[in-house]
Amino acid sequence: MYKSLTAASVALLLVACGGSGSGGVQNTNEFITPGIGSALPDATDTRTLEVDRSFAFATARTIDIEFDIESARNADATVSICTDFVPVASEFDVDFDSCTVSGELDNGMFSHSMDVTNDKNSVVGVVLFQSAEMPPLYKEFNVDENQRTKGDGTVQSVIVWK
Repeated sequence: MYKSLTAASVALLLVACGGSGSGGVQNTNEFITPGIGSALPDATDTRTLEVDRSFAFATARTIDIEFDIESARNADATVSICTDFVPVASEFDVDFDSCTVSGELDNGMFSHSMDVTNDKNSVVGVVLFQSAEMPPLYKEFNVDENQRTKGDGTVQSVIVWK
């Protein structure tokens, strides 16, 4: 009993000590300070910066959705609008976790609004039918392609599926 306890204690002591100390981490208190302007050597004065008047700090834009899908008029179907997808032949490989809008079509019609971040140029609409005999419908929309002026004079992006 004492021999196995002694052997275990010696093994633990050797592991805890870690060896001779050569090859260990050295602690140097040297700090490297980058030179001022080294990251952007040409940027020395903000007075020369020019910003377009239409620039805004908004990170997203709102788009209106107006769908009137004739082939879904007399069928039970749902629609999803998704931002992450990859075209595959005439369909799309859609990440359904990226669908920010989902709902039921009412006699083939759907109306909603959604926010799309500025890094997304297009979205895909997916219509899934309750009947397994009807294949899903897909359509890609360029977010900034269609715009309309609202009653208050603001311009709003709209995607339309007819």
